[in-house]
Amino acid sequence: MPRQHGHFALLLRAHLPFVRHPEHPRHLEEHWLFEAVTDVYLPLLRLLRAAAARGSGFRLTLSLSPTLLCMLADPLLARRYLDYLDRFARLAERLIGDPRSDPGRRALARFYRQRLERLRAFYLDMLGGDLIAAFGALEASGLVELMTTAATHGYLPLLRSQPTAVQAQLRVGRDHFRAAFGHAPAGLWLPECGYYPGLEYAVAQAGYHYMVLDAHGLQQASPPPRHGVYAPLAASAAVAVFGRDPASARELWCPTIGYPSHPLYREYHWDLGYEGNSDLLGDFLPPGIKAAPTGLKFYRVTGRMDTKAPYEPAAAMAQAEHDARRFVAARRRLLGSLSFAARPPIIVAPYDAEQFGHWWFEGPAFIDALIRHLDATPDMQPMTLGEHLRRHGTAGERRPETSSWGERGYNSAWLRPDMGWVYLELHQAAGELAALVNDRRRIQDQEGASRLLRQAARSLLLAQSSDWTFHMGRGAGSDYCESRLRNQLARFCFLAGVLRGGRIRDEQLTALERMDNLFPDLDPRHFN
Repeated sequence: MPRQHGHFALLLRAHLPFVRHPEHPRHLEEHWLFEAVTDVYLPLLRLLRAAAARGSGFRLTLSLSPTLLCMLADPLLARRYLDYLDRFARLAERLIGDPRSDPGRRALARFYRQRLERLRAFYLDMLGGDLIAAFGALEASGLVELMTTAATHGYLPLLRSQPTAVQAQLRVGRDHFRAAFGHAPAGLWLPECGYYPGLEYAVAQAGYHYMVLDAHGLQQASPPPRHGVYAPLAASAAVAVFGRDPASARELWCPTIGYPSHPLYREYHWDLGYEGNSDLLGDFLPPGIKAAPTGLKFYRVTGRMDTKAPYEPAAAMAQAEHDARRFVAARRRLLGSLSFAARPPIIVAPYDAEQFGHWWFEGPAFIDALIRHLDATPDMQPMTLGEHLRRHGTAGERRPETSSWGERGYNSAWLRPDMGWVYLELHQAAGELAALVNDRRRIQDQEGASRLLRQAARSLLLAQSSDWTFHMGRGAGSDYCESRLRNQLARFCFLAGVLRGGRIRDEQLTALERMDNLFPDLDPRHFN
């Protein structure tokens, strides 16, 4: 029998910022969710269900963010998703029936339409439109271990100046996961892998048992860990930390040498929506939008040139199978080079789930092939993070170092020179909310105070989302993200003013609750 070299843990982090606009019949940024469901979550569920049905030994750790769970459970967004699918199908049909269109383009439009039909049938007929229940069933099967992240994916190292902000992000996220799946999460995905020394105590107090850091967060611990990133450490008596494997990250993330840059793969950035055909796009895009991605992409990466070759799906899918085989072979070589006397090494490979299908169209085919190759590889055992901890525990105690998986490895992606005002206002708002929650007598005397507190807390949590500060000043989406952040701060200030003795009509509060309807059972006590 071959020697068991060690364990491999694939971790997918599924997160989207909370985007919901009932005040508009169609809103472009809601497409972020619809594209992710179509390109990422439905394909992932299909391949994982197929793996479970054939008795695969594969195991996956999957983080589902609270904001994503809120959107997946929202009836308004579910109806709008079906409308999105209808508009997408009509757009593909127009291309198929257009005699002026290139035959190759018409063939690809037919490919997209058929794919869409299969996904729609899977969504409605097999899943009943309930993705949360589908993920829960996979967890019950043992193939998936679910974890979660902070409530609105707030970047915790830059919220720490007001400790109640970190506490609330962790505890509201935990509560919402428990309401969705019936049990508390053991694992916490730190937003952007953002860690600072001492965070483990807030994590432990919120009830989580493990978290994941980028490689340098563990490598720079003092003294350096003997097993590097290939064994979990105890950051405190209650919380274990895993480290990200750098080589696995490079092979799928690097824009120049990573697998998704292969010339055969579909080119993400060349989309029908940027070709300027307003007559063709008018039914698909929201009113007033002239150019935006549609998901209909007809070219492959080809190379670093202006001219792109036509996309060939069969060749791209074959390349995905080839790359999965290479990926497994490289991990086997690494595990074979690691020699730990007391415990098997573990390679932790965390990625954005949206990498697989949205940014890298062939990503689900890669994961499907990865599962099959791992099933045929007895010396590399797939394992979830929680299962590895239960079997082998930690390899000693260390205090990790400040780190993130953002560019340059620390806080700069969310704290650029023009961002100082954001964290000052977030700090002041968190302090004010803590004082309001603490002011028991005043709050109890005011009619509707509990509703006001919950809605003020929702606005603050939404303003704290790391998604807004990451995209501000970065081109596409920047204006929208800044407006969302400013609007949520303004809503918080308005509601705090009402709680301090101002006035609000019931229909005004109802309108705010309708717009920002996440976390229905939010407990304001988490904010003091």
